[in-house]
Amino acid sequence: MMKRFCMAGLLCLLAFAVISSAVENEREAVQRKADEDKMVRIGEALKKQDVEIAFYGRVIDQNQVPVEGASVEVQITQFSPVMDRLFGQVKSVSARTDATGSFTVGKEKGRSLYVKSVSKPGYEYIRSQNANNSFQFARHGGKEPFVAAKTAPVVFRLRKKGEMVFCFEVKYWDSHVYGKESGQPKGYDFIRQEPLRDLAKPVLDGEALACDLKVKATFNTNDATWTAVLSPGNTNGGIIVSEQLLYEAPDAGYQPEYTFTPEDRKPVKAKYVYLKSRDPAIFTRLEIEQINANKDFFRLSGKSVTNPYGDRNLEQATDLPYEVTKQLTDEAKTAFRQNKRPTKPDLPKLVKEAKERADEGKP
Repeated sequence: MMKRFCMAGLLCLLAFAVISSAVENEREAVQRKADEDKMVRIGEALKKQDVEIAFYGRVIDQNQVPVEGASVEVQITQFSPVMDRLFGQVKSVSARTDATGSFTVGKEKGRSLYVKSVSKPGYEYIRSQNANNSFQFARHGGKEPFVAAKTAPVVFRLRKKGEMVFCFEVKYWDSHVYGKESGQPKGYDFIRQEPLRDLAKPVLDGEALACDLKVKATFNTNDATWTAVLSPGNTNGGIIVSEQLLYEAPDAGYQPEYTFTPEDRKPVKAKYVYLKSRDPAIFTRLEIEQINANKDFFRLSGKSVTNPYGDRNLEQATDLPYEVTKQLTDEAKTAFRQNKRPTKPDLPKLVKEAKERADEGKP
């Protein structure tokens, strides 16, 4: 009797489990179908956001001159039927400017357009000067959609580069003063690319260093702030601090020093330092990227380019062949060791000859 009772109980439990599983499966199926229907409705709504895109742009240089033959790379976000890309796929489109610097993107569908880049050899695209580069053609978040006008094209700016010159580049430069060193000046040699911790003995490996930039930071114990003074390492030099990125150092207006009160990890309003140092003079552009100023230490860091030939041109030649860079670096350092200035080279000729030698070595 007991066995029959147990068996009946087990059969009831099994039946309950089967029924529960069937109900759960049916519930999951219903939910899955509801989710699929929801995604279909979302897809249909997103598809309706795609509109005909017509975009008109114009490219000019820093002198307001139209730039012909510039390449414009555009990305258009549009509907995709693929479930994994339901919220949009990106289509890349290219355009080229005409004699008036104008370009057009048309015969496309999508909901937004992003101008990824504008380029032409001999020109530089500065993103901070082209902040207006994203355009919403579909109504989004209550905002009115962008409406293109052929008579009022969106203007993009390229900077036309000047004559290129070999420069000494320091990709990461810093000067730090610990609290116990408060008031003790530090220096930096931008040709040897070496810091000077002791200005009374500017020597490295038996060779004299030159102080191009002097940094003196003093900690004020009363209000726990630092006062920083930047100056050239020689008396006939000078310093200019500016908000503007210049590719030619200023001709005049240099001051003996620049004094400021730094704030810890706060952006610097005037971030470009133009330095005239040594005799005969050389010119450096220092870009301040970060400042630390706390009770323990002061640190100034950034990057720099220095023209070793004595003129004010800071239009740095990039992507030079290694052998050209090494040759010009060695020549300049040798000249400075002899207290001379290197002879300015014919840079295009050196690059051409280096490329010809490299081509001769190819199989």
